[in-house]
Amino acid sequence: MNKYRSLFFVVVFSFALGVTSCTTSTESVPSAWIDYPRDGDIFSPGETVTIMSHVFARGGVAEAVLSINGEPFRRDVPVEAGQDFVSLQQDWVTGGAGIYSIQVQVYDKEGKSGNPAVISIEVIEGAAPEIPTAVVTATLVPTGVPTLVPTLVPTLVPSLVPDVPTYTPTSPPPAADTTPPPVPSPAVPANGLELSCRSSQTLVWLPVTDPSGIDGYYVKLEREASPGNWQSAGGYGPVSGKQVVATVDCGIRYRWMVRAQDGAGNYSGWSAPSTFSVALN
Repeated sequence: MNKYRSLFFVVVFSFALGVTSCTTSTESVPSAWIDYPRDGDIFSPGETVTIMSHVFARGGVAEAVLSINGEPFRRDVPVEAGQDFVSLQQDWVTGGAGIYSIQVQVYDKEGKSGNPAVISIEVIEGAAPEIPTAVVTATLVPTGVPTLVPTLVPTLVPSLVPDVPTYTPTSPPPAADTTPPPVPSPAVPANGLELSCRSSQTLVWLPVTDPSGIDGYYVKLEREASPGNWQSAGGYGPVSGKQVVATVDCGIRYRWMVRAQDGAGNYSGWSAPSTFSVALN
């Protein structure tokens, strides 16, 4: 079917669907997901925690609110106004020992909110790893003057300064993983394919690998309201597999994109958009 003929029916069908729909999909309300830290993670008092999350609001995210133990801590707005799918990094410094509730709530441009993300973490005194020390014993040199001979703790090397033993690691700590994973590729439906009329469609992508592993995939779906004018039709993630079932309408042209998150919290870029259309009948 010619795409312009399909677009001719968009207004009529959008109105009909708005009147006759009996259910509301989970993608129609603002939603938030916390990617890091994970529920139950343990930290030390006074430690800076970077809370990584992503939020979705159909028609555009107005702001995201980070709350600690039910009290708002900070508010953030998208860098670009009108974005419907936004990734956030919000820093918070832990307090004293105890259990803390972390919540991320998103609001759309109309002030509506829904589906906040909530996790709990624990702050424990002495949670940081202990620094190893060396055991020092005395012995005598031939001159009869006592000196200190350090007994080495494995992997530590003593300095040569008398009575003030300091130590240098045998190798530097590994660098933090800041390399994003490869960009996944949309596979099904094939780019440009026209499908028969249906209410749902499975979106399948080619999975990727990363040295730190893959924690999940994120998908955003858009519909063409008018030629070249794309609007959000849903967001999904994190998805552990390589496919997701999306809700679609007949007589509409769609495009979708996918990206990956590795085990170190790095995100790949979004894939190139893959388009498909759903026939009117």
